[in-house]
Amino acid sequence: MNYLSLDEKIRINFFFGPKKQNLKSESQKICAHLGTLTYNGYNNLEDGRVHRIRCSECEKRFGKYIEMRNLLLYQEKIKMILYELFILKYPLTGVAKQWGIPQDKLSKFKKSFVSQVFQQNSEVIEQKIKALPRGVILGDETYLGSRGNSDTEIVFINNEYETLSIGLADEGNLKESILEAFHKIPEACRESLKVLITDGEPSYKSIAKIFGSKVIHVAQLHTQKQRGEVIISKYEKLGPHFLHYKIYTHWKAFHRNKHELKFKWEIKFIKGKIQKKRGRPRKVDTSQNKNERWRQKLEKYQSDSFQKEGTAKIFVNFETNKLSIRAGTKKWMIRMLTPIFKIFKGKHITTNKIESKHSQVKSNGAGRKQRDREYGHKLYTLHTFLVEYGYIPFTNLAGRLLYSYLIKNSKKKKIGYRIPKGKRISVQTVLSAYE
Repeated sequence: MNYLSLDEKIRINFFFGPKKQNLKSESQKICAHLGTLTYNGYNNLEDGRVHRIRCSECEKRFGKYIEMRNLLLYQEKIKMILYELFILKYPLTGVAKQWGIPQDKLSKFKKSFVSQVFQQNSEVIEQKIKALPRGVILGDETYLGSRGNSDTEIVFINNEYETLSIGLADEGNLKESILEAFHKIPEACRESLKVLITDGEPSYKSIAKIFGSKVIHVAQLHTQKQRGEVIISKYEKLGPHFLHYKIYTHWKAFHRNKHELKFKWEIKFIKGKIQKKRGRPRKVDTSQNKNERWRQKLEKYQSDSFQKEGTAKIFVNFETNKLSIRAGTKKWMIRMLTPIFKIFKGKHITTNKIESKHSQVKSNGAGRKQRDREYGHKLYTLHTFLVEYGYIPFTNLAGRLLYSYLIKNSKKKKIGYRIPKGKRISVQTVLSAYE
């Protein structure tokens, strides 16, 4: 079997892992011990002398029962196993059978490996700053396994299929989980948001509310009765309240060069919480409140002359990429629809990009439910990193869990019986029988 670019894709070093949790050493990360192992005297054992091994680069000394050749061979085999599990996406049962390792031992090693990768590289995997082309973020939920048979992962990506953040959803607390996953995105990237594209899950509205009129929220509905419907909305903050501007259209609105687009629109008032005070209001408070702009806007909205819903038409020009006012159209509608038109010109208004991202990750071997929710989340996140970058970040592995299965003891065991000899116990060998 050919392991193409094995050292580039599997960047590990098992010789000298951290001795304690969360211990990081730059010298350990730099030194891989390959090509720098030398003999360093002998250890006198009962059955002879064995070379001591030392790294001339970092001066790490190794155990007396391990030969230098076996150290290098073990690391090479570990890289091959990880290559098969994470790059070639072979099932764990097949890999365990091929290498002669008990399945539970290989599963334990894989779980330990994923934990150590995150312990040493969480910033590289989860907090990498990425660009935000056109200010677009797509958000959606997915499952590690089949639908309803696994824990929910919340994923945010940009318009270039790059993952921005991943969060584990708490059952019955989806809104807070979505906000927590969103705030994992580095602030420099998060503040550039202009268009948020999601499915019909109502909890994503909380993100649009935070940014107010700065962000346009595009929701494509997936239910059977509403399939193909699209709601384009934004929120305008009025003190403790909100005005919710909504445009109802369909997913083929900008698919073809249709010159005239007709749609329904609506403006809703969302009442917020107002802090109540005891007693009569002071004269100073009442005089100040009357002059606040948001109160004037609220009074205008509540008047009978203010139109709260209706239909409108716009003229779509595919050559100049401009939208023009027609009957019933207002300027806020043009300002909301123009950036959406530029993104989806000649395309369907869908969440296909993030759905495609889910398929990439799941086909990469992270498709089975895990008993440990936190481990399942880390496994999904690592597979997402592998899809985008194609390598495992450099990791020092502590211990040699699979050494006894991969490296067989070449020394022949003496056949005999133990006899006491002073303070030491020696082995009296048995001669082979003659016929």
